[in-house]
Amino acid sequence: MADKHIHPDDLVGKTVDAHTHVGIDLRAFAQIGFPYCSSLEGLYYRMKCHNVDYAVVFPALGAQLYFDLETYLIKGVLKPAKRPISGIPYEIENKILLKEIFEFCPELSKHFIPFVMVDPGRRVDEQIKVLRKLEEAFPIYGIKISPVGCQSRVTKLLEEGGAFLDFAKEHNWPILLHVTVNKDEKFSQASDALEVARRNPKIRFCLAHSICFHKKFLEIADQLPNVWVDTAAIKIMTELALNNSPVAASPSERVKCDYSDHRKVMKELVKRFPKTIIWGSDSPYYSYIVKRLEGEDFYFEFKLKGTYADEKAALDSLSEVERTQINSNMIKFIFGR
Repeated sequence: MADKHIHPDDLVGKTVDAHTHVGIDLRAFAQIGFPYCSSLEGLYYRMKCHNVDYAVVFPALGAQLYFDLETYLIKGVLKPAKRPISGIPYEIENKILLKEIFEFCPELSKHFIPFVMVDPGRRVDEQIKVLRKLEEAFPIYGIKISPVGCQSRVTKLLEEGGAFLDFAKEHNWPILLHVTVNKDEKFSQASDALEVARRNPKIRFCLAHSICFHKKFLEIADQLPNVWVDTAAIKIMTELALNNSPVAASPSERVKCDYSDHRKVMKELVKRFPKTIIWGSDSPYYSYIVKRLEGEDFYFEFKLKGTYADEKAALDSLSEVERTQINSNMIKFIFGR
């Protein structure tokens, strides 16, 4: 197992972005969507410009190279290829992320905390076998799962994907989950993610995107000692709420707040859930202009634009005491202390 290059004490008092991506989104590129790529160097200089010291980073959203590319690029459907470019889901995506951090850009490596991505519903044992080889060569700190990105339901973690939970416990790795409350999105339901976390109290989980501001789910997360919530892409999530999009919690279900300003939303979330909220930007997905498959023959079109400056402004709107608490939450999620 590769030695860790970042430790809990390194992050105390620092600004840490807990949710970023590096890689390429081939379908967004083919369909003329945005964003379609992010390099580690680009992310580093974005962070440097906004006085961010460290970032948790994982590959871009989908395990694209395991699937039939023509079907995916045209229809957005993930169908395993007969002769895949990547032997298993995320094999190449994880490998290139780790190589980019530690071999291609070693001068930047001290700023990044890599998580690997997994598909909880396909070839689980083979994925774990590859991850064991990767961890011998590179430091790994946790697991990120985007159920909609690999089109596997999060509940697969309670079935064959349970081996990933055992693997996480073995390594003391946290798990960050993309979630939604959009009833038409069949893969990433927040209620399912919370049930996975409830059944696995010895594993630390973070649910992304403020759980779409769903008051009940945020309260449940706040009550579970092994669950945190990040604010990734809070600017565009706030716009979705303001426009009563089904992607955000409905007005009757969401946290009562002034949704005209994402900074006010951030302050309200931290006020209500001070020991649960973690700041993350979702770079580069603080903008999202794509048409995404979210269920059988159901596509949702996103036309959302934000910036890294918008995401950092949400963090900067907090008091020093609140930022210190956010920092403590993040360290506990990543390291368990």
